[in-house]
Amino acid sequence: MLNKIKNATYSIYNTNKKILFISAFLIIIFLSLFPRSIEVLNQNPIFGFDQGREYLAARNIVVNHKLILIGTELGAGSAGISGLFHGPIYYYLLTIPFILFNGNPAGGTWLMLAFGLSSILFGYYLGRKIFNNYIGILIALLMSISPILIAQSRFLWSPNPPTLFILLSFYFTYLLSQNKKNLFIFLAAFFAGFVYNFEMAIAIPLSLALFIYSIYILRKEFNKYLYLILGYLLAFSPMIFFEIRHGFMGLKGIINYLTHPGKNSNFFDITFLTGHANSFLYNFKDTFPVFNYEVGMLLLVAFLVMAFYLTRKEKNAKLKVFIYYLFLLIPTSFFVFSFLRNYVYNYYLTHLSLSYIIVFAYLIYASFKQKKNAILVGLIVVIVIITVFGVISAVKTSIFDYSDYGGTAKLKGQMAAVDYIYNDAKGKPFGVLAFSPAVYTYPYDYLFLWYGNKTYNYVPYSEKKGTFYLLIEKDPAKPWSYKGWLETVIKSGKIIYTKTLPSGFIVQKRVEK
Repeated sequence: MLNKIKNATYSIYNTNKKILFISAFLIIIFLSLFPRSIEVLNQNPIFGFDQGREYLAARNIVVNHKLILIGTELGAGSAGISGLFHGPIYYYLLTIPFILFNGNPAGGTWLMLAFGLSSILFGYYLGRKIFNNYIGILIALLMSISPILIAQSRFLWSPNPPTLFILLSFYFTYLLSQNKKNLFIFLAAFFAGFVYNFEMAIAIPLSLALFIYSIYILRKEFNKYLYLILGYLLAFSPMIFFEIRHGFMGLKGIINYLTHPGKNSNFFDITFLTGHANSFLYNFKDTFPVFNYEVGMLLLVAFLVMAFYLTRKEKNAKLKVFIYYLFLLIPTSFFVFSFLRNYVYNYYLTHLSLSYIIVFAYLIYASFKQKKNAILVGLIVVIVIITVFGVISAVKTSIFDYSDYGGTAKLKGQMAAVDYIYNDAKGKPFGVLAFSPAVYTYPYDYLFLWYGNKTYNYVPYSEKKGTFYLLIEKDPAKPWSYKGWLETVIKSGKIIYTKTLPSGFIVQKRVEK
């Protein structure tokens, strides 16, 4: 029966080869572009705490010509490890849309889209080089429908661009398994470390897994380890220079974190480890467009069983060891995060999502080559199902999000609030004080510096004097919390009026005599 299905599939493929290739190409373009380009089309991206901070940094580089060696602090300063920073490359990349779009944050969505599409394109190239053209197309398809990767392309945020660089590290790691050239060793290490510019939580397990893998590949060729170390040193060089200039504050922060776990927590605490394990499980489910947790777990079990079964029977030793490297990333990442005393977020595990996609494609390749027809048919059925889910999700999400105004979270609502204040002031001097649940008011600081200054040629002061406005973003979880701010921080000034805008912002006008 399975042979008949297989032969019928081959017959259909051989007689409609060009049509099938064109169809696959068009589907990938649709699934790559349609859900990823919503913010590019409606010019209404989320612009919150992180985005405001990042655009202020880009503005500082472009306008004030201030070069920097660091990016954001880990966890925006709340990760528990003080003085340790991501790399600065994301800020420098952000200067490109800052310049091209005259500071408009909506321009940053083009950068994210470019990274997303480039990653899919390189995913195809990687699959073609490792396996063949068909598997390259399959990897591009799986990447195009992956919910995690779609979100990266839509959301302007520093942890979102590293996919391309993770794939580059994978590519040179694969080449290293084929040929132990010094250049391959150096570039595999460089790109693994380079990811720290976007997300340190990915760079550390990625670099550690590569180091362990290199020990197996290079064995006693000690001179080649020099290129591995040089790759890491160059990738982390901004952090190294910053550490030397500032008395190794990041290293001290790590030591303090490791030696002072806290009164109510310990490393390898079962509560944390259980939470981390759940994060890993959800990451696998969210890598593919599977909307049901139980189905996702069933897929995971089947995935692992088939992967180990087919990999053990793989006759290409060099390919086999590379697939094992992709598996090595899972325990290595879990080991690294076992020292972490907070939640493991999905964006910490992008490298695992890409590993799952490549291994999934390998299963198709191996089951075909090893003539495991039952596995091959089952995998094809799964691909068809998740592709259908991917198309449905792309259409639904795109239709809803395109028209979503976004309230206080998105750019249009924020700019409308800024316009309201300027128009109400009627050209007279005024100040603005903002309240945000995140405490820091980076997005509003930036909007007045960019949009207010560009449109109205005036940047309001931030003092309680003369006429001043309060721009209040209510906390959805604690909608009353801003009242404490009014009573303790603001206190003074005669209230002229209080108005709630359609976006949900509260604007209060006061006069201080």
